[in-house]
Amino acid sequence: MKLDNTLEDTDRENKLDFFFGVIRKRRACRDFDSKPVPRVILDRIVLAAHRAPTAGNSPYRFTVLVVDPNQLMLLKMVSPGLFGNPPALLVICTNMRIAEDGGDLWVKLSRTDAGAAAENAVLAAYAMGLGASFIKSYSETAVRKVMKIPDYCRTEIIVSLGFPSKDELPPIKKGKAGKITYLNFFGNEKN
Repeated sequence: MKLDNTLEDTDRENKLDFFFGVIRKRRACRDFDSKPVPRVILDRIVLAAHRAPTAGNSPYRFTVLVVDPNQLMLLKMVSPGLFGNPPALLVICTNMRIAEDGGDLWVKLSRTDAGAAAENAVLAAYAMGLGASFIKSYSETAVRKVMKIPDYCRTEIIVSLGFPSKDELPPIKKGKAGKITYLNFFGNEKN
């Protein structure tokens, strides 16, 4: 996209290039370097997750940032979908008591909202040079027990965070399938 050549438009164009560059680079990172992630970076990722929407602006979502090596080890033991050894995990949760106050719609939307929070966190991670991955393959009961999360709360998704290993494999090239956009109605590929 080419904008006018004013300083403001050049700055906007640079920001757009950076933003779409982050989206292009974003992929599941499953092999992490062992160095810890500075807390200031993790705090920005948490902020990005909290800036995602919730139904009715309800405060039903919360996150738990995990950096303690013992906690990370215990969570890895109960999470078969957690690959590599990330130095940090962000667990996105829903307080079901608050979600249920909004009825069935809020309960249903809480999962979508958790996905939005996770994607915000992952994009923020990639913007700051980290790798990240979504994890949903874990024992809900065990994760809640390890993290002391009350029964009236539900874990939604775990995001692994860390600096990508130099040995991290490149993403598999995808074919056209899954990247089709129809115009105005299903089947119309004319743009």
